[in-house]
Amino acid sequence: MMELMHGAQFAKQYINNYLKLDIPVRLIEYRNGWNLSSTDLPTPEEFITYEPLALNSWPTIITIAISTNRLERIGYGNADPLYRVEYQMRTYVWVRAEGSQECTEMRDRLTTVVRSALLDYPCLKATDPNDFFRIMIDESSMREEFSDLTLLKGDRMLAGSYVAYNIQLDEIVSRKSLGTVDEIILRSYSSGAGEDLDSLEGEF
Repeated sequence: MMELMHGAQFAKQYINNYLKLDIPVRLIEYRNGWNLSSTDLPTPEEFITYEPLALNSWPTIITIAISTNRLERIGYGNADPLYRVEYQMRTYVWVRAEGSQECTEMRDRLTTVVRSALLDYPCLKATDPNDFFRIMIDESSMREEFSDLTLLKGDRMLAGSYVAYNIQLDEIVSRKSLGTVDEIILRSYSSGAGEDLDSLEGEF
């Protein structure tokens, strides 16, 4: 069976699955450490890998791939070329709360928890049981940006942020055989003494 390249869809899905498993548990530690309630630092209700037309769940975590920065051949695996591919990623945090201060603090705190999860390499790697799988976040590429507040109905406010970072994946390209011999038929012919074998050429 051919081994397929991962691509951007795998990169963002891997991060999304990891955050979906890790964030709820990590939030408990941060609530205890910061002495906050689940209202002050809520568990995200939705983790997705695309940008929807409208947000219906709060908070929402969105992870997307922006571009491929670099593709480098680093060797071979079983005669197939092995590449190190770097993807530029963003993980968005969207929150809604009553009051501008509450919304801002919720956004900032949850962004920090997401950053903490992304920097926790042992937990990130443990999401995949394959010992030979490699994923790495370039810590020096990480940056954060925060949106302005948007006033909704009443005193409800909307705020967002994103954590930008580059990840590296090792991907292999399995080469398909150009031709396959399904069957070989061997035939034997007898020739008499002194008979020229060239006379049998028409039999083949």
